Amino acid sequence: MLKSFVLGIFSIGAIALLLFVASCASSKKNIFSKTYHNTTAKYNAYFIAREDIAEVEAAIATNHKNNYNKILGVFYDIDSATINSVREQLDDAIVKASLAIQRHENSDWVYPSYFLVGKARYYGGEFENAITTFKFIIKHSEDKDITHQASVALMRSFIDYNEHNNALAVADFLRKETLNKSNTLDFLLTKAYLFQLREDYDNMVRNLTQAVELESNRKNKARHFFILGQVYQQLGFDAEAYSFYKKCIASNPEYELSFYAKLNLAQVTLLDETADLKKIRKYFKKLLKDDKNRDFLDRIYYEMASFEIKHDNPDLAIDYLKASIAESVDNARQKGKTYLKLGELYYSHYKNYQLAQAYYDSTVAVLPQDEEGFEQIKERSDILTDFVTQLNTIQLQDSLLILSAMDRQELQSLLEMVVADRDRMEKEKLRESKRLARQTASTGGGANSQFANTFGAGDATGAEDGTWYFYNSAAIAMGRNQFLSRWGNRPLEDNWRRSQKAATSSFAGQEELGPDDDPMEGTAENPVEETQEEDRTAALMAGIPLSEEAKTESLKKIEDAYFKLGNIYNFQLMEKENAVETFEKLLARFPGSEYEPETLYQLYLIYKPYDETRSAHYKDLLTSAYANSIYAKLAINPNYKEESNETAMRLQRLYKIAYDYYLEEEYNQAKLIVGRGLQQYPDNEFSDQLKILGILIDGKIEGQYKYQYELQQFVENNPDSKFRDYASTLLEASKNFKNKELQRKGASYIAYFEQPHFFIFAYPNLGNNEELIPALIENYIEEKFGNLNLKTGNLTLNEGYSLVLINKFETMEQAMKFYVDFNQNDIKLPIDEKGNYENFVITEDNFQIFYQTKKTEDYLRFFEENYKP
Repeated sequence: MLKSFVLGIFSIGAIALLLFVASCASSKKNIFSKTYHNTTAKYNAYFIAREDIAEVEAAIATNHKNNYNKILGVFYDIDSATINSVREQLDDAIVKASLAIQRHENSDWVYPSYFLVGKARYYGGEFENAITTFKFIIKHSEDKDITHQASVALMRSFIDYNEHNNALAVADFLRKETLNKSNTLDFLLTKAYLFQLREDYDNMVRNLTQAVELESNRKNKARHFFILGQVYQQLGFDAEAYSFYKKCIASNPEYELSFYAKLNLAQVTLLDETADLKKIRKYFKKLLKDDKNRDFLDRIYYEMASFEIKHDNPDLAIDYLKASIAESVDNARQKGKTYLKLGELYYSHYKNYQLAQAYYDSTVAVLPQDEEGFEQIKERSDILTDFVTQLNTIQLQDSLLILSAMDRQELQSLLEMVVADRDRMEKEKLRESKRLARQTASTGGGANSQFANTFGAGDATGAEDGTWYFYNSAAIAMGRNQFLSRWGNRPLEDNWRRSQKAATSSFAGQEELGPDDDPMEGTAENPVEETQEEDRTAALMAGIPLSEEAKTESLKKIEDAYFKLGNIYNFQLMEKENAVETFEKLLARFPGSEYEPETLYQLYLIYKPYDETRSAHYKDLLTSAYANSIYAKLAINPNYKEESNETAMRLQRLYKIAYDYYLEEEYNQAKLIVGRGLQQYPDNEFSDQLKILGILIDGKIEGQYKYQYELQQFVENNPDSKFRDYASTLLEASKNFKNKELQRKGASYIAYFEQPHFFIFAYPNLGNNEELIPALIENYIEEKFGNLNLKTGNLTLNEGYSLVLINKFETMEQAMKFYVDFNQNDIKLPIDEKGNYENFVITEDNFQIFYQTKKTEDYLRFFEENYKP
């Protein structure tokens, strides 16, 4: 009986279990199925996916490094390196969330799982997939909260995908919806993020202020208070900035954020009296003394400098900036900002462009290139580098010219003294470094500050700041400029200063020196070092322009540098007074300079707004001396360029018409169009192009000689034309073609004899014939025909023969008389066999043909037919 009862109960339980399992199929929608799938989805796949996403977000926040030199982002930047490090979690989140969707399609966690897939896609940079996922949720989910959550995420995806208009459209939709507290907070933060990227700070502040009131996370709340303080500080609302920085500190944030809030607090404190200034300075010094701030000393000094600049104390600011550099160890961004601030001070306040260049150069070398405004910083650095290069060129070349004017013996003595002084200074530095090293070793490193003062307490100017030279980028940059000015761009090698490189390996048997030994102590003479000094002196001497050619080259460098320097002052540094001074020095020192027309024009323009008399003076000089230059035309007619461009367009239309006629071989019609254009507009930038077309047309009508003549005239009469080289190329090509034609067809000599003649003696150029035969003939002519005042010359005809050319005879008769007399006289030449030489007379025109074809036999036939009876 009992057994039957138990079996009955078991059977009922089994049946119930089977019914429950059957009801839990993912497609079933009964209460059992719903409960089962909600539970298993939430606490299995969905839970794991959510934890994966939480790990990703934690990694983004942890790895993010705040740049306090600019306004912090509303959201943390998503760094690709961080994403790569959590790629496994992202992939796992997608897999697990997909399982929750596929296996529990009847649960309430399907669309939340889709949301996790969308977030994983977003963090992975797959914006298109993320956008598609969030749109799917919005379209199909009936849960308003998840729809709103997906809409906010869609808006952020559009922002990062640079589709801001779509992001604004989503925002407009959400603005009309009723959101829960969490979604409202995310929506306000996302809007603030969008407006921050668009630099719409009014709307950014409005949304972030509302968001911070809803924020319950202490860490996030402090960060948002700090961001609001930064925005108000940048906009100049110090009182509001002060209030938000105080709120940030009151929120008990992490130490770094608290430190920067306190630091910025000093900058926005409203000061009414001198006592307030002292109070802030005392506050800064208190920050310096706090041991917890050891890692922030560079930033404290930087803010102290900014405070002093704000209160018009630039000298003190420079001291603090140098201290910031000295304290900056591994913060390249902060060091770069400090170098930049120094560069800006020397550039804008002190107008010391050489020092500004050194600091800008260091900024570019140190500052990360993703820093806002880096390209503008690089551009100014390049301008200043160019400026310093020109200034150094002038100073160096002037110094070298002064040295070149010295007595040679005095110059030699001076250079030897310079080399000796350098050696002495290097030895003193070496002894001092050894002394400090011994002191450091004996005190266990207690001489660090003294070592720093000796070898590193110098910025780019040599002033002390506690940084070793080779850690000081500004000093290195300035040193590099000075080195390049003096020595040029030298290869990295031993004995780089020596004109003759020699081996400097240790001598065999030389006693090894101890670490504290001075190699000069106890040594009366050092022949190797003496030789090195002589080599260095010779190298210095070699760099001084002693020949006239070298002096001319040096002066040309100075001339070029003055012109470039004036333009940098005028157009890039906007230093008009310095531009005038530089341009006037150029004109005074280099009268007739190639830059004179443009320089006169620049001076005319610079003086025009405030000194009409000086402006008129330079205009008169320009228009009288360089009337045909474009600068004179611009001075007379400021609209010259515009009018010239209109004229050029008319000429271009005429050119096209003429060129079309030229292509159709209607040369006379083309020549008519060209002539009309040049008659109407003889002086335009496009006129030369029309002239070249006219020459091509004349070549077709009147032949090769006319073509070559006009090209030659164009080259000679238009030295500044941009088509001069093209005309030269056409002329050379024409001559080469003519020569090849002559050589191919054979010579065609001209039977026109009413012109000057030459006598030619052709001989084999064997042995020393080219020296001996011209000398023998010259002596022979001097002896026999001295009364005729004839001149001789020697030319190479080809590989086998050379020519003695005797000129010139005004008529054919005079030439033939000399020919007969020459051949009747007995001249002793080192040529034994008859026929090894030839002599004849020839006209100037035919000589050009003969020399091009180089075929003696062709001309001799012409000579026999036309000269001999």
